[in-house]
Amino acid sequence: MSLENSFGNQLYVNKDLRVQNPLMGVEIDYYFMAKLSSGSKTEISMKIWTVIVDCHGEIYGMCTKHIGHYRTWKETIKGRMENHLKHVGLDSLQITRMLREIEIKKEGHLIKHDYRTTGSIGIDGSNQLYIRRNKFTYFKL
Repeated sequence: MSLENSFGNQLYVNKDLRVQNPLMGVEIDYYFMAKLSSGSKTEISMKIWTVIVDCHGEIYGMCTKHIGHYRTWKETIKGRMENHLKHVGLDSLQITRMLREIEIKKEGHLIKHDYRTTGSIGIDGSNQLYIRRNKFTYFKL
């Protein structure tokens, strides 16, 4: 089973809005939570949050769930960010440039406690998203 395919609903904050002025730039961040599926040594369940903030401070959030082999976790996160950037109206050249500069890693992005609840989008199980000020400090939007 491929980890890159999501299952269930994709949850959004500002789903219908598009970045008004994409040439002015956007920032993107991600958080994820992963754990081994029961009884498997290679299959994981992973939940990914991507958060985009445009130059006007407008926030766009997306949350997806994935199940599959752990080996492609980095590619899966990068793919989710690419899809989210396309969804808010950035062109492929901007997306390629942005994603080239992003290093996918666990440090500062991995959520260790399982707060998953049905129908929520926030990393704490609520409908609130967080933006990272630095790798140790978050603020709630």
